[in-house]
Amino acid sequence: KWASSWRPPSPTKVALARPATNDQARATTGPSSVSTSPSLVPKTWWPTPEESRKVGPLALLFFCILFNYTILRNTKDVLVVTAPRSGAEVIPFLKTYVQLPASISFAVLYSKLSNATSQERIFYGIISFFLVFFLLFAFVVYPNVGILHPHGLADTLAATLPSSFSSPIAILRN
Repeated sequence: KWASSWRPPSPTKVALARPATNDQARATTGPSSVSTSPSLVPKTWWPTPEESRKVGPLALLFFCILFNYTILRNTKDVLVVTAPRSGAEVIPFLKTYVQLPASISFAVLYSKLSNATSQERIFYGIISFFLVFFLLFAFVVYPNVGILHPHGLADTLAATLPSSFSSPIAILRN
């Protein structure tokens, strides 16, 4: 009963089921649609002439950002570990209780500012904030470091609080 009802599939269904070779694709779609030219590959990822004028400055900017990030990341840990009355135990405390809340707060602030104002105003606002901060640090805070440092408060807290508070006290001291 089954043998009499079975028929071989039609050639069009078989052709649709198999992937076409390059010769078959050229024959059905024409010679211009399929190209095996080796010059096609570099043209797909190489920038166009108008994009090439931007690649150099962007590559230089990328290099400068990575260079500064690497130098500052390595210097940060060295400065924290070698600070007086401080040590490596301060680094996890800094990353958990200072860096993480600060980055989350900045992301929330940026999100709210992004919804309220233009990107240009946000950019100039952040740049202005950092410019004012570094100017104040260079000309007000650093010259008066002896007056502004809370050594007396840190010594009082170290004498009254348990030893488990040594990391936050070291951060306050330095």
